[in-house]
Amino acid sequence: MRYVLGVDLGTGSAKAVLLDGEGVQIGRGTAEYPLHKPHPGWVEQDGEDWWRALGAAARQALGDRDPGQVACVGLSGQLNGAVFVDSAGQPLRRVPIWLDHRSQKECEWAEQKAGDLLKERALSRLGPVNTLAKVLWLKANEPEIYRQARWALLPKDWLRLRLTGEVGSEVSDASVTAAFDLYRREWSGEILEALEIDAGLFPPVMDSPDIAGQISAQAAAETGLKAGTPVVAGGGDMPCMILGSGVIAPGVVACGIGTAAHATAYAEELDPRAYNKLWPMCHPIPGKYAWLGCSFTGGASLKWFKEEFGGSYDDLNAAAARVPAGAEGLFFMPWLEGSATPCPDPSARGGFVGLALRHTRGHLVRAVMEGVVYDLRHSLDCFIAIGLPIDELRIGEGGSHSPLWRQIQADIFGRDVVRIATDDLSAVGAALLAGVGCGLYPDFATACSGAVKLAETVPCRADQATAYARAFARYGALYPLLKEWYAGK
Repeated sequence: MRYVLGVDLGTGSAKAVLLDGEGVQIGRGTAEYPLHKPHPGWVEQDGEDWWRALGAAARQALGDRDPGQVACVGLSGQLNGAVFVDSAGQPLRRVPIWLDHRSQKECEWAEQKAGDLLKERALSRLGPVNTLAKVLWLKANEPEIYRQARWALLPKDWLRLRLTGEVGSEVSDASVTAAFDLYRREWSGEILEALEIDAGLFPPVMDSPDIAGQISAQAAAETGLKAGTPVVAGGGDMPCMILGSGVIAPGVVACGIGTAAHATAYAEELDPRAYNKLWPMCHPIPGKYAWLGCSFTGGASLKWFKEEFGGSYDDLNAAAARVPAGAEGLFFMPWLEGSATPCPDPSARGGFVGLALRHTRGHLVRAVMEGVVYDLRHSLDCFIAIGLPIDELRIGEGGSHSPLWRQIQADIFGRDVVRIATDDLSAVGAALLAGVGCGLYPDFATACSGAVKLAETVPCRADQATAYARAFARYGALYPLLKEWYAGK
């Protein structure tokens, strides 16, 4: 029996899945690690915590199976971190991750210097979320570490270096950094030169299913895997989630509510009309593209409410279910760490609007759940605006485990939705890349047909959809009204 192992380095934990030759999941593991917030706007993690979690999750997924039966390993990782390492691959500081917003000043400078290039080659405005912004911040604020750095690696690329001893990056992860030329599918020398960044910091890029190296003897001893096992280049967590959701052809769109909430669509080519609204990225399938719409703190908004005000998720869902759709005029803006699609703004912040004495705890919870989905609805509208078809709308991740949140999605989207039964979609996507890369699966269509399991269809209720359409129009007016206030003007 031959297996493939996929490991996803998420924001709060590493997750591993083991798939057999038919794409059936036969093992899984998980291990958590902390966030560090030493200053306002700073969000960092320790690479050694990631490494320990990878080993723990992989061992759980393998169980008592022979690691020699693992044909290939694939890695998925959180986007837009920056691991600054020396020539030996050792991190020089903690890793600023995608949630880190310290670099706004550097972003404003970069937009003045190279805004046209960023738009033309990366289809992006530079924001603090991007890896490039973190490189600029390091150069300006910690110049000694910048001088010592041999490589600026993305999170999963550093883990792959630890596994194999080989330095490299790959197109899907690199494509969202703002330092990448999406059309040429390579690092943009033009952008880096304009911003006076050493292009040598960025390693060569590979396609996602390319074999990037083999597990070293030292890594094998530390992780329980077998030395010599091939490792593919892998992918960013969102591109791998796209693959793990089966979004591999036009018309299939997926939404998910995890720490962030997102909507994703497949594309054959790029469209500049989505500039500064959607995030373009290279699809893990070589030569293809994908679009991402995002709400940074989607599921994190409900987690915040739970942690600050108490109660289990079951209790919160039950309270929200007793409240009518629309939460009797109460709205929640889920921008706890800035807004994303369609108006990226790191200064935006969350809040309740329309609060009245009659509103209860259940109203607050329902408003949070609805606000997250309203934010996702913007992404679907952006897809439609650039001509992307939505023939089948799939929903997955943690938010899809709630029957109420599933129904809210169908009603606010105004479409029937199909629940993805498969969990740990980014890790599954990484495993599928490993399977295609080593030849266990003949192609991506075959790989997805075995691994991506669909469950029930949740029908859109016409009467609720009509009411929600009116509410969504009111929600859409909130950011334009508050934009100047967020900016302190």
